[in-house]
Amino acid sequence: MAGRKMPAVHASEAPVKWYYRPVWVLLLLFLVLGPLGLPYLWRSPRFSRGAKLALTAVVIAYTGVLVVETVRIVREVQREMNELQLDLD
Repeated sequence: MAGRKMPAVHASEAPVKWYYRPVWVLLLLFLVLGPLGLPYLWRSPRFSRGAKLALTAVVIAYTGVLVVETVRIVREVQREMNELQLDLD
């Protein structure tokens, strides 16, 4: 029928790309990219502004903990290696 009109599609009803969907954004943030995934969070239409702010704070804290723990582990391994070297001398 030529006279029928298609219903208008709103921007909120348009399909969201996979990397803007909540599950994938969370996987990118916490398992793959860390803070480098924040642009995907902020561009995703599926999160509210409050959720974006909260998740940004959590990602920054999570990254800080990972950095501090990595430094601690590296220092511990260096200390162990120095002790082993002294034992070999």
